Amino acid sequence: MGRPLVVISGRHRPHELLLLTVSVVTGVAYTIGAPPPTSIAALLPPWALHVWSAGLAVSGVLGLVGALTRHGWSLVLEQAGMLIGAASLVWYVGAIVPFGWRGLFAGLISLAWAIANVARAVQINRDLGGGR
Repeated sequence: MGRPLVVISGRHRPHELLLLTVSVVTGVAYTIGAPPPTSIAALLPPWALHVWSAGLAVSGVLGLVGALTRHGWSLVLEQAGMLIGAASLVWYVGAIVPFGWRGLFAGLISLAWAIANVARAVQINRDLGGGR
């Protein structure tokens, strides 16, 4: 007999919702033409910059919809948002690594954010019974 699925129906973590909102705002801003960080603009061709910013926007929207709704597909949608966001953040970290210590702070924050996204995606997978 499998382990029972326990779903805690409390509010989501405010920091998760804040970071998803930041992801949407940042991703949309850079996608529609706000000047990107010079570290990214210097290293990535325009198409790669748009992949990064669109990834942030899409991950934020998917994550917010998944976190704020209570449907059978909500957790899967939130998980998809977390994984897309992690990929976009790792993309950013890879672009600023050549800047060395000058990009260290932004790189560490982005890497920690990506790790948190992956940890949440793993948690969702386990909650949905995928980690048996």
